[in-house]
Amino acid sequence: MEYKLINKTNKKNNSVKKAVLIVVSVVAIIAIGAGIYWFSIPKEGRNMLTFMAFSGDSYDNYEEYQVIDRNEKSLSPTSFDPNAAISAEGESNQNIMAITEMVKNEDSSMLKKGNVQSIGIDNYTGWHLIADEGASEGNNPFGPSPLSYYTAGVATNLHTQIIKAASVQNVVLDSIKVEVLNTFRWDEMLSEDGSGHLDVTTTNIIIESNASQEDVQKVIDIAINSWSAGEALRNETTIEPTLVINGDNWKEYRSKPGTSLSDVSVVDGLKMSSVTEVPRVPETIDLSEYVDEGMSFNIDSMSNMQFAIFAISESAGNSERPYLKKVTLSTPSEETWEIYSDEFMGEDDIPLAPTSLEYFTAGTALCLTSQTTLVSAMMDLDFTEYRVENQMDYTQKSIDTPEMVGTTDTAHSYILIESQESEERLNEFYNKSLALCFAGEGLKNATEMNTNIYLNNNKLN
Repeated sequence: MEYKLINKTNKKNNSVKKAVLIVVSVVAIIAIGAGIYWFSIPKEGRNMLTFMAFSGDSYDNYEEYQVIDRNEKSLSPTSFDPNAAISAEGESNQNIMAITEMVKNEDSSMLKKGNVQSIGIDNYTGWHLIADEGASEGNNPFGPSPLSYYTAGVATNLHTQIIKAASVQNVVLDSIKVEVLNTFRWDEMLSEDGSGHLDVTTTNIIIESNASQEDVQKVIDIAINSWSAGEALRNETTIEPTLVINGDNWKEYRSKPGTSLSDVSVVDGLKMSSVTEVPRVPETIDLSEYVDEGMSFNIDSMSNMQFAIFAISESAGNSERPYLKKVTLSTPSEETWEIYSDEFMGEDDIPLAPTSLEYFTAGTALCLTSQTTLVSAMMDLDFTEYRVENQMDYTQKSIDTPEMVGTTDTAHSYILIESQESEERLNEFYNKSLALCFAGEGLKNATEMNTNIYLNNNKLN
């Protein structure tokens, strides 16, 4: 009996040992396979995945920002002297500057703040916008993405021009809605020749009115001709980029720990930003063919990521502020945001919300800031600080006439970096950041524009 008991125990121990050996072998095989796959990825890809996978440092104190709020003081870029636009009779020209900085937060390595201001307007300090990408599953990001603001600027700028054109033509439009969908992609982002692209801008204008089809078409033609943001995409825009290395540019503007405690921003009683209770979609744009891949840990899909961002611009229903608009934005995450846009209504007027071209300008600078973040991670660049400073120059001629024309003349873009890396490496960082910027490519090259008009639920040919 004793011998049989010992024999059974030995058999049991052998079985356990075999099971453990099998498990260890499987784990070892998986680890070896993972290791082989990991080192098969280009170094830039490994750096990127590591950057995306790990949280940042935590801090004792954080600056608390509203998602959208007024700047406390006027902006003072350090890389250029801002200059106000000169407007002759019949013109309404505008130069807008933006300064963007990263915001240090352990929950998001892509959190940033864009300060934007129309230049040369007394008692006007402009706005700050919090932008974020890549929130963890189940969480909303700290703010809309840079390209959400960029797309909002495109939609609201056209909406503004439709209102102005209708006034010029004495055409009553009972309801105006502008839906814009921008489709973006990276082309071999990790390669030496990687690039970002704005492929197509689809714009649907939805009008309710008793006016004739001919009158409505004339209004839309005038509006499109005076649509400065649309002209910037439709045609090649002059971009003047500059790299500033280790200059005396850091006394006032340095990234600092910060957070946004709520998606709801309130400025002067107006709820400036919020996440919608349920995600909203455009009325006339089919989104089924657009798969929002987001930031994937699959290196191939990340390097050739394709996605779409939409904005829906509608009247806010304020009779005293006809240009005040409610804008619904999509983001790389699943939620949609609601923000507001307004315009100047006279020399002494201060808008209740950022203007359409301020959103467009800030979105451009914020997008470039995202690329500098990703490229510095990809290159494992050793740096202390970086930021982007932009000025974009806009022209509107023959205002308040049927011959209104709007253009985006020049985008001045400055990337500032504080680093002891070699000049060769820093120039590689600079050129790669510019090449990957979706918003900048949308300006630099002519974008395909698909524009449709719906009058009383009927699509016009």
